[in-house]
Amino acid sequence: MNAAGRGVEPLQSRDELVAATADHPFARFDLSRTVVDPGLRVTGTATVAWAQHWADGRLGVVVLGDPDDVAVLAAADITREWVERLAPDHVTAPVDAYEPLRDALGLRGGNAWDRMWTTTPPPAVAAEGEVVPQDGDDDELTDFVRAHNPHPHALPGQSSHQRWVVVRDAGRLVACGCTEPGNAVVPLIGGIVVDTTQRGRGLGAAVTAYLTRDGIERTGACTLGVFADNAHARGLYERLGYAVGLRARTGFRVRSGSRGPSRGGR
Repeated sequence: MNAAGRGVEPLQSRDELVAATADHPFARFDLSRTVVDPGLRVTGTATVAWAQHWADGRLGVVVLGDPDDVAVLAAADITREWVERLAPDHVTAPVDAYEPLRDALGLRGGNAWDRMWTTTPPPAVAAEGEVVPQDGDDDELTDFVRAHNPHPHALPGQSSHQRWVVVRDAGRLVACGCTEPGNAVVPLIGGIVVDTTQRGRGLGAAVTAYLTRDGIERTGACTLGVFADNAHARGLYERLGYAVGLRARTGFRVRSGSRGPSRGGR
């Protein structure tokens, strides 16, 4: 069947949604434990849309699939009616399939970002032995993060399930990071911060490697987000074994007035 002849059909259950994604990494590692609506599918394809609450609590629609089939999805009346009923805060789609959804749904703003995953423990990093679990004053840690990263994506106390680790030099904080709940059971790395005077020592890599190893030991995988234009960070993560599973763009409905998902990329 050619694209012009394809229809869009509702999905009836979470299991049907997972099967329809053909084992896409996002469905394996980032599909919310509570899907709000199992969504829609372009008939006979692996192109799907569903709604879920992200880790920050906001409701988002996620679209996966081939650009030509996503265009079919975007043009369908059932899709626009579904989105209007759900009234999500944002819509995320593969970056090469985003434009038809932007035009059909009136999306604005947002950012391009990559979701990366790994199930393989990283290679040894020289400074990893200096990384230890945080066992101190959260105020000290918060002050450190704010001093060395003016726009942090994670701060102590945002979740009781955060796992913060630190590196100290003669008792002074010089690096930190955490894993926190992602969309699913797989942890999401965030809050990697290095003292601006200590950069170049490999401390960020050491903290990331430590957290990745811990996440894999606990759940079998670890995830992170990186802004699409941050090639330096992506290269570091690739050296630690991460692979890009989704090159995405997130846009926002005009009525929402919301900003991007705080755990999308960094």
